[in-house]
Amino acid sequence: MLKTPQPESDLDRFQPFEPQEVLYEFDGPRIFTILDRDEEWNLAYWSDESADAWRYVVVATSPAIVQALRTGALTVYDALDQPRCWLCDIGHDGEIAGCQRVDFESISRDSLPNPSTLLWPSIEPRHVDVVGRIRELDKDRLSFELREIEGTPSVQRFNFDKELMAAVSQAFQDDARVQVGGKTVPPLNVAQAVSLSRVTTG
Repeated sequence: MLKTPQPESDLDRFQPFEPQEVLYEFDGPRIFTILDRDEEWNLAYWSDESADAWRYVVVATSPAIVQALRTGALTVYDALDQPRCWLCDIGHDGEIAGCQRVDFESISRDSLPNPSTLLWPSIEPRHVDVVGRIRELDKDRLSFELREIEGTPSVQRFNFDKELMAAVSQAFQDDARVQVGGKTVPPLNVAQAVSLSRVTTG
């Protein structure tokens, strides 16, 4: 039996409790966006249930956070870790039985997703390890194109962090062949370079 939130909680904040966009579904909506009474975006996560109700963790969110969830740039746990957070119990008739403002840190970890869980298994990062030459370096956007990739005529664009700037810039200036290691996150297939080393010719 779920412990019902206190009566002084916001029973009408999310009334009616209806998904705007379902992001993940398994035997019903499990993760979805919902509007509150002020027409602001919130993210709802199914966390528990009893014979009488389903419990959801509901947090204030934004289109940017939802997009980051879709692309795998943000885990479900990180998307839920927000300053404004509620526990809402929804009866099996769809009516809100209780909804209480809480601190995210006070929620039992058993009621939350694993910190590394992404929205869909299909957006797990794929590892990339290729050799080629850096072309079209964009220092403002921290990205470059890798061409002359061994075994393929294709071109791969990489984003990179500032820590790699010196190595990337030098390899670009020297027209050196480099080995780039990184990851690609579907569905946008944005590649992130995490390592870069020169290929020595023997």
